[in-house]
Amino acid sequence: MGLWFLIGLIGCDKTNPRDATTSEPKHHSSDQPAAEKQQTTPIVATSKADSPPPTVRPERIVRPDDRRPRHDDARLADAGIHIFASKRLKLYTDIEPEEARPLPALVDQLYVELEAYLGPLPPDIAGSDFQISGFLIQDLALFRELGLIPEDFTIEHGAQRRNEFWMRDQEFNYYRRHLLLHEATHCFMNFMPGVDAPLWYLEGMAEYFGAHQLHGEMPATFRVMPTSPHDFAGFGRISIIRKDVAANKTLSIPAMMALTASDFVVPDPYGWSWALCAFLDGTPRYHERFQKLSGFTQGTQFVRLFAESFDEDQRDLATEWRLFQGNLQYGYDIARAAIDFKPGIPLKDEQTKQAVIVEACRGWQSSCVLLEEGQTYEVAAAGRFTLTDSSSTSKPWVSEPRGISFRYFDGRPIGTLLGCLRTESGPAGGLDDSMLHVIELGSECKFKAPVTGTLYLRLNDAWNSLYDNQGQVNVVIRRSLQP
Repeated sequence: MGLWFLIGLIGCDKTNPRDATTSEPKHHSSDQPAAEKQQTTPIVATSKADSPPPTVRPERIVRPDDRRPRHDDARLADAGIHIFASKRLKLYTDIEPEEARPLPALVDQLYVELEAYLGPLPPDIAGSDFQISGFLIQDLALFRELGLIPEDFTIEHGAQRRNEFWMRDQEFNYYRRHLLLHEATHCFMNFMPGVDAPLWYLEGMAEYFGAHQLHGEMPATFRVMPTSPHDFAGFGRISIIRKDVAANKTLSIPAMMALTASDFVVPDPYGWSWALCAFLDGTPRYHERFQKLSGFTQGTQFVRLFAESFDEDQRDLATEWRLFQGNLQYGYDIARAAIDFKPGIPLKDEQTKQAVIVEACRGWQSSCVLLEEGQTYEVAAAGRFTLTDSSSTSKPWVSEPRGISFRYFDGRPIGTLLGCLRTESGPAGGLDDSMLHVIELGSECKFKAPVTGTLYLRLNDAWNSLYDNQGQVNVVIRRSLQP
């Protein structure tokens, strides 16, 4: 286990927050049941001639019993509480029925996704279906009067205990569904006894599964990257990251590991937790090992296994996580922005050159050339490619490496060939990470390397507009004959 991870683990308090005291959803885990053991078959004395020695059957893992209180649904209906039920959710609410009616079916769809990604919950002794009770509240006093809210709960936005959750109604339809899915995810992930995964993971995964899109009569999609503040009204997580990055308040992965319950009384940790889960799951290089960790949330092994899984890639991961933070925007294409880190080799002399192909549909790409600090280099690029704008209905633009001057992204013409240097040793992922310093190369450029590092290249475009770019450019890199 590397020091890089251990730094974030010292003094880490993973106690779950008790109450929702901010604009962000909280969950409760204080009422987790003790493990319920299946009795083994009793051993009956027999003679050796009658049968071989008896064996003890291993204990079978079972789901705890459903302890939800029973409610008088007829009395609640008379009091103005609407009740809608599906296989996985029984919803009690006082909001408009047409707004509430589709929600149980949406949770049923989420449940399929949770089982596919996290693995199914074990059966209970009775073999009954797992179901959640949800309380979607507009009039808090009414729900308290009817005895539907535990006396020890202070509900600002959301709270969860075992397979029940309580949430206040939300201003935006999207965020009402998002928060409901967030709490339903907590019910699924926290129901088994002994869950002790770190809070960034539990809250981040609830946020991650809560991010969804509806498709009319088609099944919803979960774990999506939000595409716009309009379609994901109330989400706000991307704005949190962008605000913090602008203020140089970034969080490294060790800092994420060290988040405690007291940190989650403000909105920012929810945004960062969502971002880290989305990043690790969406990056092809990290996806498989990150998903495997979902099977180790019970007990204390999660933190150790996380460290073991990513320790050998800690430097690459730190840099890529830092670039993700700095470039995050609605519709960010995590898979196409993923970096295939390939250390470069120095050019032997002025007669040596390296030819590189740079694709328009990807983010930073290694040139496999190591530039040496203080040495002057010449870069020449040629080729034509097409770019699109995800916010525009106009036809794709044809560009060359010098870029298209009437459309800009990050202060530079789209299509412009850009470069950055990646040092191959020393700290990575901080505010001064070498890959944060971008060089505008265009069709041709002569420059002196500010540090020794591998040259990475990309064609400038928004990070949400890579998917349908087409074409490539040919780049030649050589040491300059003149300083």
